[in-house]
Amino acid sequence: MNLAKPSALETRGAKPRRTIPLALALFALVAGRAIGAPEAGEEKAGPPSVVQRLLDTPYLTDSERADIRVRHGIWTDQDLTDVARRARAAITRGAWDDPALADTKADPLDRAEALILRGQPADALQILNAIEGKTQTLRALRLIAMAQSVRGEKDAAIKTLAQLEQRVIKDRQNSAWELVEGVRGLHLKSQIEGPARGAQDFQSMMSMLARAREQLDRLCWTAPLEEAMLLAEKDNRPEAAEALEQALDLNASAAEAYYLLGRMSVDSFNFDQAEKISEKLRELAGPIDRAELEPVGTHEAGEPVAPYADMLQARLRLRQRDPQGAIAALKPTLTRFPGQLEARALEAAAIAAGFDMPGADRALAELDRLSPNTPLGYLYVGKALSEQRQYADAARYLEEATKRAPRLADAWIELGLLEVQAARDERALAALEKAEALDPFNVRAANSLKLVRDVAGFSRIESDHFIVRYRPGVDLALAREMPPILERIYARVTGDKPGGIRYPLDFKTVIELMPDHQWFSVRITGMPKVHTMAAATGPLIAMEAPRLGEKNTVGAYDWARVVQHEFTHTVTLARTSNRLPHWFTEASAVYLEDAPRDWTYIQILARAYETDTLFDLDDINIAFTRPKKPSDRSQAYGQGAWMYEYIVRKYGPEAPLKLMDRYAAGDREPEAFQTVLGVSREQFLDEFKAWAGEQLIEWGMRPKPGQPELLTLLEEWRTKLGEGHEEDPPTIEVVDAWLKDYPDHADLLEVAVKLRVTGNKNKASPEMIPLIEAFSAARPGDPTPHKLLAALFLDESSPAHDAAKAIPHLEFLDAREQNSASLSIQLARLYAEQGQWDRAWAKAIRACTVAPYEASNREFAATIAIKRGDFDAAKWQLEALQILEPDRPIHAQRLKALEDLKAKQK
Repeated sequence: MNLAKPSALETRGAKPRRTIPLALALFALVAGRAIGAPEAGEEKAGPPSVVQRLLDTPYLTDSERADIRVRHGIWTDQDLTDVARRARAAITRGAWDDPALADTKADPLDRAEALILRGQPADALQILNAIEGKTQTLRALRLIAMAQSVRGEKDAAIKTLAQLEQRVIKDRQNSAWELVEGVRGLHLKSQIEGPARGAQDFQSMMSMLARAREQLDRLCWTAPLEEAMLLAEKDNRPEAAEALEQALDLNASAAEAYYLLGRMSVDSFNFDQAEKISEKLRELAGPIDRAELEPVGTHEAGEPVAPYADMLQARLRLRQRDPQGAIAALKPTLTRFPGQLEARALEAAAIAAGFDMPGADRALAELDRLSPNTPLGYLYVGKALSEQRQYADAARYLEEATKRAPRLADAWIELGLLEVQAARDERALAALEKAEALDPFNVRAANSLKLVRDVAGFSRIESDHFIVRYRPGVDLALAREMPPILERIYARVTGDKPGGIRYPLDFKTVIELMPDHQWFSVRITGMPKVHTMAAATGPLIAMEAPRLGEKNTVGAYDWARVVQHEFTHTVTLARTSNRLPHWFTEASAVYLEDAPRDWTYIQILARAYETDTLFDLDDINIAFTRPKKPSDRSQAYGQGAWMYEYIVRKYGPEAPLKLMDRYAAGDREPEAFQTVLGVSREQFLDEFKAWAGEQLIEWGMRPKPGQPELLTLLEEWRTKLGEGHEEDPPTIEVVDAWLKDYPDHADLLEVAVKLRVTGNKNKASPEMIPLIEAFSAARPGDPTPHKLLAALFLDESSPAHDAAKAIPHLEFLDAREQNSASLSIQLARLYAEQGQWDRAWAKAIRACTVAPYEASNREFAATIAIKRGDFDAAKWQLEALQILEPDRPIHAQRLKALEDLKAKQK
């Protein structure tokens, strides 16, 4: 799949581009930035060398040097004693409520811009209109149009921007800063009425910006900043990051640049980075007064707010499925600036993401009061609902956004991407083609449009409840095998066995077998990189083909188990309209994998229990999206499934379903727990922990009653040895003595086994068998004893060699293996040696499921099928080989030989 990759020559002029990975670029931009005047005693970072050379120019006056320092975000306390400079610095650092911006000594354009940013466009127009009659700068025209646009005066804004456009075309600008203002005005014009000339408008703006930074003033940091804004609008994140780096190199206090960087971080799921940028924005907007500075202007009391930080936090919380957190994050900004449109739109989105649609509509009505007919709120609400998989409602709001701004590409792009995820490809095609006509440079739209067009050429196989779509070619080998497995999954997940959701679907689920990771990622997000191999978007489950390849990221995997997990999401979403706590959503899916508990989960859960760090019912949701340590996300998955199992065991298999129905009805978790389980969340957690402690004893992860902790035994033994033995490891003799008193102590058995194995070149020996078996019985979830015994019994040089005895241990390990078919093949061979052909066949088929593109697995399965007299199954595998290796004539020869053999058997 050849994805959209706009080149630097198309976008940022002819300057050679440095290739910078986005994550690296973001990290570099945040780390170590100077943000203005330092605290007392703090060593301040120096200005960029190019700026310093300018400051060192001997003919500059002190006033001119001060202006340069302020322009490049490296002001001193003395610089900010001047009201105009302080106001200019306030705009730069995102401190919209700095008192200097209310002072008439400040530049009226700075004062007007602050008022527009605050959401006070009428007041801004009063200031701007007062300077009419004078020659209006391009910045003044841009600000007038901005104020008019915010007030909903679209026609007036377009008229003002037409004047600006004529000035840009007619007058050759010799100031880089003023030329950038002209481009910002043209950008605003394209946002209000859509691009008049499509791609030509974008290229023209980028050319002007290239002239500003390359020919007029290489120190003009607003040029690369505006480039970054244009590129980010096209979802061209790598080049936008490069432009932002250049902007922040020239002004490390530019809050607008950091805010864009933070939004890109959120969009890239780089939440840690977004948090750091939010802190930076809050620091930038913080107070800068020092004791020696004179008070400036008059200003209402209260702590400074950081609007960019608050809005970035809101975006972050929305992406993390925490709408209440988003609303809380916006409160300081909306309290101080109730007319701020972007914050109001984000608030409406957060309310909608909390499934309060009447509340969202009221918030949108307030937006319309502030800015009549604005599409912004509908765009944000539609996008938030789409991320919550509320496709019908999301489409309704996004369609309204397209009606309000039919030439606004953003709304069409989001609508098209929504339809892609909802698997409504005809609607997606129509919306994305409209978006492409308006914005041919948008990377996500171009990628998704290409995908929709390419997927239209996919073949399909349909069963009672599924539609499997795949690219013609080798993927047919797997696709044709999927329907019967999928139907078994359907019966389990929608059925009434314990854990089943008991909710038959009234639609067929689409399973798209994507040939590589890029295809899969674009289907899910519109961009070519997502860190998983399968995902459900509701009626669609996309999965990366389980094979090795240059563009494949995971290789072989147990796709049936993964799809069973994802299909559970599809069913619970349908039953509840996706109104589930995050932990409960994942818990039901993990529980319904019907797989043994992962050993990693067991260890993490045991450690969390012993250290009293099991999550409460709030923190577990946060752990999925904002993990504080590397193990948090795994703990959240494991603990969630553990709590789900507890609910099924204690309250019955109906209880999770009743909880789902309460969530679907709009109940919050506290009310749902009280209604269905009869306990508060706190009581539930206390009772769960008590049960969990008993479970850990059964798992051999805690000592049984009457058994001491291993650490206690060690401390007592070392104390007897005396000083200097505090770190001595126990000997085999010491551990064996303890085992006489506590023969089924799991920790002691583990130490006893490890000491013996380590002393025997990391291998088990026949005399260790009883001890290893005792260890396995004491800690049934640990794979270690099974690995040791399987290796011992398979070792032909060992007196204990007995391949049949290895089988149960290999079965234990194979049941937990998700990324390799080797154990299945090994078991199939062992069963075949014993003449157990049905069991050999079952394992051969599992190997072909986990690694369906491995020709050797297919050949082996065909051999087993022939041995058990199942010629049709053998034919199936040989046909799969023809699909996988169409250029090898031997497969056709084998099929002919099979037909001959089959004829002889009749």
